[in-house]
Amino acid sequence: MRQPAAAATPPEPAPGPLSIALSCPKCGAPEAIDDETVSLHCDHCGSLLVVAAPDRTEVYLAEGVVQDPAELLETLVEYRVRAHRAEVIHRHKDKDGNPPPEIFIAAQLARFEAKLRERARLVEAHRLFVPYWHVSGKIVQAQLARRGDGPKLTRVRAFGVEHTVPGYDAARANLRDKGLRLARARVRPLLAADVASLKAFLKDAPLAESSWREIDRYRTRDLEAGLDPVAKHGEFLFQHRVLVYRPYWIALMEADKGPEWVLFDGGFRTVAGYPDAAEARALRMQARHDPLGAGEAAYRRIVVAASRCPDCGHEQQFDPRDHVAVCPNCHLALEPRTGGVGVVGYDHVAAGGSASLDAAYVPAWSFPFELRVGTAKPIADLAAWAQAVVPGGLPPAAAIAGDRLWVPALRLLGTEPGDEAFKSMVEWLHREPPAVAPGKVPLGGRPRFVGAALSEAEARPLAPFVLLAACGKAAAARLNAMGLKRALFDAKLTLGPGRLVMLPFQDSADGDLAAGGVRVPRLLLEGGPRLDQMRATVWSESAKR
Repeated sequence: MRQPAAAATPPEPAPGPLSIALSCPKCGAPEAIDDETVSLHCDHCGSLLVVAAPDRTEVYLAEGVVQDPAELLETLVEYRVRAHRAEVIHRHKDKDGNPPPEIFIAAQLARFEAKLRERARLVEAHRLFVPYWHVSGKIVQAQLARRGDGPKLTRVRAFGVEHTVPGYDAARANLRDKGLRLARARVRPLLAADVASLKAFLKDAPLAESSWREIDRYRTRDLEAGLDPVAKHGEFLFQHRVLVYRPYWIALMEADKGPEWVLFDGGFRTVAGYPDAAEARALRMQARHDPLGAGEAAYRRIVVAASRCPDCGHEQQFDPRDHVAVCPNCHLALEPRTGGVGVVGYDHVAAGGSASLDAAYVPAWSFPFELRVGTAKPIADLAAWAQAVVPGGLPPAAAIAGDRLWVPALRLLGTEPGDEAFKSMVEWLHREPPAVAPGKVPLGGRPRFVGAALSEAEARPLAPFVLLAACGKAAAARLNAMGLKRALFDAKLTLGPGRLVMLPFQDSADGDLAAGGVRVPRLLLEGGPRLDQMRATVWSESAKR
């Protein structure tokens, strides 16, 4: 089975989540969501649309670039012309290895292309849809480390990972898709009507355990350049998994090499390979599967919901990624639900005096905890945990205190400034545990509220990372690998019910938010393309090393 030249390698997509194309149930306007979308407002009719995930595997159909079989012939011609260019350069280079003039190369290619188009012919073409598992999330690492011969420090970093693996039986089919990734691909729900009209689907296979091991190896890999780890703990968090069917074409063509079967990637408009006649027939015979099994389609749906505050009737405008937002009129905490906006209990921290009412309130989750280290008595406060990690405890300048673990309810992790803001906020909250006032922020003043983009369920797995992140430079000097392994990495951490707490911050001159020596850059709250460019991935960090 011949393989195409290097041009067959799929283009490397920019890292990022899948874009799922849906439509507004009320007006039919197109809407696009991703893994982090909680709700959105329809740009056409203004309805509040809440995202509801199914309780089973989501199945999607990737959009194809190649729609007409005639495009396959054009693709093959382009490939052959590019390949011929290299041949012309090699054949006509001078004794020093210099290529011929570009005008000569262009003339040779034009002659070759004209002859090729005279002979090229598409005999038959068959489209088939091939399943792929797409797994995304973040590798979160907590480290006690050094930079060269410098002092020990603690770090919490998060690196995006998107892993695409064949969802078909690779022993029965070979789509030449090694290295394929679906980052930022645009997909739509696979519906029963699609199955009836498109028909040719390869049978899907379960996600292999080896694929999870491929992701899992990044947990313990040294991903941050310049750090020499003393102790390290990593987890794969914020996981999403979907099954995506991608289009391929298998065509019998006549060109400069006589009749031959060609496999095309219909998503990238590239030549994937050259199967022989037996393999081409086997692929077509396999593509007779019903991927929905005559059942209902499974995908994230968007539901129209009432958007007014149930207490004061104020019309709410939710950020698409916020799980909880505070009503600017009555100060109740609200969450978008498929049945309408619901009220969520929360507490707040008063800054003192009327200034607190003019603050920018930032959310954090607060958890009571119990940590069991070996057979010792359970630990329920940070001072006792410090004693378990470091005999004699931490010095006063490095002390951490309190009986709760605080997790910022913002999506900070994943960029270097975000990781730094996460750690500095965690250090502050556990060095100076805030005095919490029960209930909502009082009415009056001109408060601003930042929504909780991290749900309680997403915040819980970050608790072990918070314990190490709470230790600043002075504490890091006392920590060692053995103590951390015994009192953190191997210990059993149990969390009680989480409570959302709004923390007052003040606006700085440059638009950042500041409190207790902590700065949260405005860019981290607003997001956008500039922040996307800063996102760290396991591939980018590995390349740096």
